[in-house]
Amino acid sequence: MIAARVPVLPRWGRVAMHLSLRSLADITALRRLALGVAFCFVYVLVDASTHLLADALRANAPWYPQPALAVALLVVGGIGYVPAVFAAVLLAGALTPLPGLSAWGVAISSAGAAACYCAAGWAIARWTHWSARDVGLRDLTIFTIVALFTGVVVTLVFGIAGFASGLRFGAGLTRLIRQLAIGNVVGLVVAGPLLLQLAAGAWRPWFATPGVRRTALRDLLVFLVALAALLLVVFGLKPFDEFRLFYLMFLPMIAVAMRYGLAGAALALPVVQIGLIVALAVFATRATTAFEFQILMLALALTSLYLGAASSERERAAERLAQGERELREQREALNDAQRTASTAELAAAVAHDLNQPLSAIGTYARACRLLVERGDADHAELLRVLGQLSAESQRAGQYVRRMREFFRSGAMRDERIDVKRLIERAHAHLRDRLQRESIAWSESIAPDLPPARGDAVQMGAVLDNLFANACDALHDTRGERAIHVSVARVAGAGHPLLRICVQDTGPGVAADVREQLFKPLATSKPHGMGLGLALSRSIAERLGGALWFDAGQAHTTFCLDLPADE
Repeated sequence: MIAARVPVLPRWGRVAMHLSLRSLADITALRRLALGVAFCFVYVLVDASTHLLADALRANAPWYPQPALAVALLVVGGIGYVPAVFAAVLLAGALTPLPGLSAWGVAISSAGAAACYCAAGWAIARWTHWSARDVGLRDLTIFTIVALFTGVVVTLVFGIAGFASGLRFGAGLTRLIRQLAIGNVVGLVVAGPLLLQLAAGAWRPWFATPGVRRTALRDLLVFLVALAALLLVVFGLKPFDEFRLFYLMFLPMIAVAMRYGLAGAALALPVVQIGLIVALAVFATRATTAFEFQILMLALALTSLYLGAASSERERAAERLAQGERELREQREALNDAQRTASTAELAAAVAHDLNQPLSAIGTYARACRLLVERGDADHAELLRVLGQLSAESQRAGQYVRRMREFFRSGAMRDERIDVKRLIERAHAHLRDRLQRESIAWSESIAPDLPPARGDAVQMGAVLDNLFANACDALHDTRGERAIHVSVARVAGAGHPLLRICVQDTGPGVAADVREQLFKPLATSKPHGMGLGLALSRSIAERLGGALWFDAGQAHTTFCLDLPADE
């Protein structure tokens, strides 16, 4: 084994590389630090706004979006932002502590809440695809379960801290638990999908082209107008109880979710949440209104998100189906091209193989004419006979080329009534001189009253020419009996009658190991053979609705050609 020689950088090169990597690491660390500081600032600001909102509504804070900020940061950025999450939660707890908690209670509850947010971010990043655009129903279900579990655990942590701080059930502790339970869950469910879809760039297709961008902005404007009108009717005019009228809010959300999928629902939900808070701040009079409406808001959020996720999955499935259809069309076109190429190659091979016989005959007759002319005393009738055979072979070659070209170009085959006896006579005539020259005996046994065959006479003739020529080739070096026997009989086929033409010769036979390769292209036992004759003949026979096969049960070499009978 030869070890690979690794080039060694000079000392100044290693120092430069080390400094470059260290600089890159420093830049990454500075960027992470800057983002962590910005997150802490935003988190504390949002946390303070929830307390101001609670005072404005004279009730429990109805919405805690800051857990969604922490979870989204960890899902997108990774566990490297865990210190920033702990710092932000502890700082917010110290600056705006919940009423009734001691200093130790604030520290313990804040650390516990931060740990829950980190666990939630890790779970969502580990088991879902929220960091990408292809969010499905499974991902949404896991996200919802994690959000509910996080809300419950955070509530327990703060409840234990409040109980340790002296709060008791029935007064401050009950209010604290209810406030945290609904605030955290609604905050995660409403704001979390928005932040995660923003980070994944789910809205980029809306701004890909001017037409799509104008449509999206128009629909957003219509949604805002419809939302403002519904909020005014539900909380301002109050023709009925506002809790029953709140279900009207489902109508625009369903429309957005079905039209724009999960990304549209995630964008619309915070808008509805903000509109609800504003309506409660302006029109609400009861302290419990915020909590009760947030329960309805949670139901609206889950319904909209699931409808949006289902719509997005359906759209992606339609895109995959369209992509599959495009690929299928491309593959079909490629297959057609390959078939045309293969047909061209098969045509070339067929022409090269089957024109060999008529061209050889043309050459033989031409030489015979020349010899007759050179003798000077040639019989005029004999010369005309040879010239007639030369002309017939020339016509036969031209007719075969035209018919094969027509078939490979359009796939069409002529459907003719063919007299099988005359077809065999013509094929026999093509080989008569060779049979006489090589002393090969020829015999026929044709059953009487045979119906005509259906198919292309030229291509049938080409198959018979090939079978007869193969029989002659097999007898070329045979020292014993040299004979070819052709028999024709009517047999029952699968659904229609057949005419079976059997060509038998007394040659050496076909070896057992060669029989399996007989009809495969390029398989031949002849020294100068192309290995195409039987393969092309079987292909033509099958196109004609028949078959070509080797009868291994006969004492002598026998090939059988089945042709459809015209009855």
